[in-house]
Amino acid sequence: MGRQPLPAATGVRALAALRAYGAHPDPATRIANTIALLVGFNGPFYPLYVWFLVPEAGTAALATMAMSPVFLAIPWLSRRNAAAGRAALPVAGLANTVWTAALLGPATGVGAFAFPCIALAALCWREPRLMLGLLGAGLLAQQAVLHMPVDPLAGLAVASQALLESLNVMSVGALMAFVVITVAREMRGG
Repeated sequence: MGRQPLPAATGVRALAALRAYGAHPDPATRIANTIALLVGFNGPFYPLYVWFLVPEAGTAALATMAMSPVFLAIPWLSRRNAAAGRAALPVAGLANTVWTAALLGPATGVGAFAFPCIALAALCWREPRLMLGLLGAGLLAQQAVLHMPVDPLAGLAVASQALLESLNVMSVGALMAFVVITVAREMRGG
């Protein structure tokens, strides 16, 4: 009978494989890949937070996990076309923002997730026209969420929306902090 690997050794190997999956020679693409992986792996936890805070929104929040595979595929796409991978991150983020607003409602503060997408569009692009297009798309998506013409699927009470607004604003702050830390690390050379 062979010796079983220690859980810590398995975790180290898994982390090394994850780093290798997100690796890219271009620093801007590496930033996009790192953030895409963070968002993709956190996607399944968001419904749990929502369910804990506002149980009546839990079922609708499960549908937000649909975007996780898209985020997790961004490093794969980046290896085939770096520009497409960098563009996919803010586009997927904006689509996820609008999708979550349609599920839970704009009063839950999910529109604030457009701001990290806008920041990433500015940070990950050297091509001015595409960067400006992504920035404009981010601002339009944020406004679309604020003025959504349909009722959200969850149909939450005002108090429930306020609870989720706190969660979403805190999450946006944490994501922005991670973006800044990731960019600063790249600027220092890894």
